[in-house]
Amino acid sequence: MLKQRLLVAIIGLPIGVAAIVLGGYFLLGVAVVLTMLGLHEYYTLVRPYRPNLLVGYVSGLGLVVCSFFFDKFEPSGLQGQEGILVSLVFMMALIFLWSLFGKLGAHLVGRMALTVFGVLWVAVGFAYIMLVRSLDHGRSLCILLVTCTVINDTFAYFVGRTLGRHRMAPRISPKKTIEGAIGGLAGATVAAVIVSVYSNWMPKGMAAVLGLIVGVVGQWGDLFESAIKRDFRVKDSGKILPGHGGILDRFDSFLFAGFATYWGAIALFGELVR
Repeated sequence: MLKQRLLVAIIGLPIGVAAIVLGGYFLLGVAVVLTMLGLHEYYTLVRPYRPNLLVGYVSGLGLVVCSFFFDKFEPSGLQGQEGILVSLVFMMALIFLWSLFGKLGAHLVGRMALTVFGVLWVAVGFAYIMLVRSLDHGRSLCILLVTCTVINDTFAYFVGRTLGRHRMAPRISPKKTIEGAIGGLAGATVAAVIVSVYSNWMPKGMAAVLGLIVGVVGQWGDLFESAIKRDFRVKDSGKILPGHGGILDRFDSFLFAGFATYWGAIALFGELVR
């Protein structure tokens, strides 16, 4: 298991670093691949409820691509918001057409809801990571996002194993503890301050606050995916990453943390990142 995890890290780490450093079309390509794989895992989980795969995949791909190219018109990250909105309107148009021709009385409303939910969770999540990179000082913010999320997960795991006594969410994830969560948040906060030391534009106090926000929301993302897996009685969302599970297992925290980093940076740093 450890060898498999290390192998995935050896392959995945250079790709992740290149995506952050290079940004642009390379980052778009990585985001598209991760989005489509993540949607595949999600729609495989909910397949018994018959989501509309065509609507889901087309909408998810369109959302990620539109958020990228809309941002090209004004590289501040804000135009990317318009790309997301346009894509969601397009998705609702597809849903409307489906409702006109879909078979009534066959759980059509539930099928539509499950289809849309996958796009909102997976595609929007990866799109926001791209939008973080497109902000001013986006490279530093992406480093903060990734570092805080990874340290948060790592510290939560080891502190929980060592000191954990009180379960945090026994019905959803029995092994997670309050002590582990606190350790993860402390690690994320310190990691953000360390990143700010090497980013002269970033105030350390604000960086600490942003790191704490990323840590909290990242843990929510982890618990959110755990709740979905628990509901469908599966251990992992997929098997594409040996030793880790699926794309959603590995990026569950990032899908929430990207959104938090984007809006948190705008709220805390203002004109420095816009």
